[in-house]
Amino acid sequence: MSSSMIDSINDEKLLVSSTDTPKSKTFYIAFFITLPVFMGYACCFALQRNLSLVFGLTEGVSGTTLSKVYGYGVSFVYFFNLIFRVFGHNLVFGCLTPRNRIIAALVSNIIGMVLLSILSYQKTPPHVAWVFICYSFVGVCEGSFGPNMLSIANSFGDTRLYVILAMPAGVATITLLGFFLMAFGVPFQCFYIATAIAATLAIFIYLFTIYPAAKLVEADHPKFDLHAFWADLKEIGNWFPKIWVHSLVFLINMVCLSMFNPGCILYAYSSRVNFKLFGFTVSHDWFIFIYNCGGFLGDFISRRVMDKKKIIHPLFFFLLLVFAFGINISLTPEIAPLAAFLFNWANGGLYCQSTKLIGQIFKDQYCLTATSTWLFIGDVGSTSGSSIIQYVRSAIDVLKSRMY
Repeated sequence: MSSSMIDSINDEKLLVSSTDTPKSKTFYIAFFITLPVFMGYACCFALQRNLSLVFGLTEGVSGTTLSKVYGYGVSFVYFFNLIFRVFGHNLVFGCLTPRNRIIAALVSNIIGMVLLSILSYQKTPPHVAWVFICYSFVGVCEGSFGPNMLSIANSFGDTRLYVILAMPAGVATITLLGFFLMAFGVPFQCFYIATAIAATLAIFIYLFTIYPAAKLVEADHPKFDLHAFWADLKEIGNWFPKIWVHSLVFLINMVCLSMFNPGCILYAYSSRVNFKLFGFTVSHDWFIFIYNCGGFLGDFISRRVMDKKKIIHPLFFFLLLVFAFGINISLTPEIAPLAAFLFNWANGGLYCQSTKLIGQIFKDQYCLTATSTWLFIGDVGSTSGSSIIQYVRSAIDVLKSRMY
């Protein structure tokens, strides 16, 4: 038997059971491939307060030049995410097929996490420019991975569902498990290292599962390259009007998430948080853990529930965001977890329903470009929200002084 015939048989066994065709097969393992991408993303926004102390910022002090520059550096994860959502992965990685861009994204995540691991153990404050560099690598990963993985996942049964479920789970690994362990003294640097290891394992898992399947599917479709991307953009009138409302609400959603999930909440409460209504006080890390529990439950449950629902008008999610915003700026710790739940219910619902809509109406054309554009618009919101955190933090300090 020839080697080519053996390879063909192995590919068939890998991809197809007695009842499955390649396109109907669901890759549950996509959950674990996606997980470290959002662990890295969460490391950037959830551990920024811990990292700020390494770079010489003073606890409880806002409005300084260093704090503002640091805030801009932190926002680079959103900035590069924004760039690579549409143009970056189609230009910088334009020579790669979508399945190979997944590998490039995971490698970028590993580089960012390794650099943060090394810098966060320095005994003297590193130059703040390193924040820009490290967060940029993670932003490249986030911006490149999302549209390409979702586009590939839409070709394989319910794989898309397990990709989007891994997103809040990856974030929760840091915001819940991470803060829980830190409350018992585990150094925050450990989570940079764990994420780098998880991303390395994800590459190997991907290479032996989805990668060969995606290669076969790509053979049945025209090659998506920079020329195809530009052709889709020239026909924007054919596809963008079908997703513009979802895109607008998603932009507002990402502004809110980057500002309050946990964003400003990391700085809004002191090292000891007093729950006056319940008569007890907890440490800051325990409070953030409780807050993040609300966020995880909202996001994860929403994705499960809304995936089974028909497409609803995104105005519903906008109203949830407005309500959650009002709760958060009240600075009442007893109901802050409810705000996190509502913010993330809106986020999970929008993410699930929008990707479902795109998959339904763009089966044969525009799928990757429409997904990239929708994510790009959301990243405009997250970049904007993140870049003003330090200013909003100062406003919250003024609000606290007047309220208390």
